[in-house]
Amino acid sequence: MRFFSRYFVLWLLLLWGSTTVFSANYAKEFGSDWTDAANYAAQHRAEWQSVFSDFGVDARIAEAVVFPELVRYSMWQDEIERAAVSGFYVVGGKDKADFSIGRFQMKPSFAEAIEVEYNSSPLAREFGFVFNVRDDADARRARVSRLSTEVGQCRYLAIFMRLMYLRHPQLSSLTPLQQLRFLATAYNRDHKASWAQNLRLQNERHFHTAMLKTRSTKTYCYADISAAYYQSSVR
Repeated sequence: MRFFSRYFVLWLLLLWGSTTVFSANYAKEFGSDWTDAANYAAQHRAEWQSVFSDFGVDARIAEAVVFPELVRYSMWQDEIERAAVSGFYVVGGKDKADFSIGRFQMKPSFAEAIEVEYNSSPLAREFGFVFNVRDDADARRARVSRLSTEVGQCRYLAIFMRLMYLRHPQLSSLTPLQQLRFLATAYNRDHKASWAQNLRLQNERHFHTAMLKTRSTKTYCYADISAAYYQSSVR
């Protein structure tokens, strides 16, 4: 009975999180950063959708999963982090450099984990290719090359989503908005988290747009931003 009640409460939390009316007007909150991100997504949507379609994932959900990263994206900061990853990571691995790079702000360690799980999943047979996951400079250089293009990041995002549905079959039974909140939380917080852990994380505020987080930095719920964008884009 205790087992049932705990998961019943978690399920209610999921439903509550997916039906909450967003009190924050994020478009107004983020101003030109939101507008620029939305315009950028619109300009590249056709290219992204082509990749998402190839991997059989919902393009609108995929776009909304990474939309908060588009809002936060800084060209200047990305160039610095990309240079560090291209140099230190390729030579020494993720222990030497593991910065988020690209519009979708993906870390090499995230890509590594996705590649390893993909290679051992039915997806490798479905799509007919595997990743080189050897711990050497050639494999790391190829990984950085993939992460350095938006098509490459779209592929990682799509594979991440497919793996999440494989790992959590019950995810498919949720509404699109509930699926989005789950996926966005996993993408931002911990893609290896259990079902129950993910539900607990969905309403936590950790996301921020500052280059460096301080005590005065305002934080947001990543899943709320993704959901708000999704709701505005599907009307």
